[in-house]
Amino acid sequence: MTFFKGKRFIYCHLAAVCSLIIGASAIATEASLPKEVDELKPRCDQVMRDIRDEKIDEIIKGYHPMMQQWQDGKRAKKLIKLSLGGYKRTADGVELLDFLVFTPEKSGFIEPSANLKGNYPNTTRVVDINYSYEFKMKNGQNSIGGVRCVLFEDDGQWYFYDDLPF
Repeated sequence: MTFFKGKRFIYCHLAAVCSLIIGASAIATEASLPKEVDELKPRCDQVMRDIRDEKIDEIIKGYHPMMQQWQDGKRAKKLIKLSLGGYKRTADGVELLDFLVFTPEKSGFIEPSANLKGNYPNTTRVVDINYSYEFKMKNGQNSIGGVRCVLFEDDGQWYFYDDLPF
């Protein structure tokens, strides 16, 4: 066939090879994620739904017991209300969760911050799960950004860090 003679044959195969490489790298990124990210992602998804639905008592259950009890839970409720306000400002009346896309290439283990280690000295690991979004707000402006969900392991249990998504 004349289509595969000369330079066209090379270009045809080059395009196929490039698409295979891109596809393989996307699969490798997903496969290279720590299993903890896959296991904890549903919890992040749920806490974001709870933030949207303003289920404060459900969100508090995901915090470390020390945070739940500190100042009779006032500090935890204050942090949750900040997150609720951030969600409302970001969403601008749009169903923001419909636009969130898991960003595996930015998710994984991170080093615990000095603040986290100071508040929770038994922290062994920290997982950062990232999402991005892009949508058109009611006023016509494009809204582009991201949110992150940070969980830490303390004595074999995983808890949300103080700063919730949004």
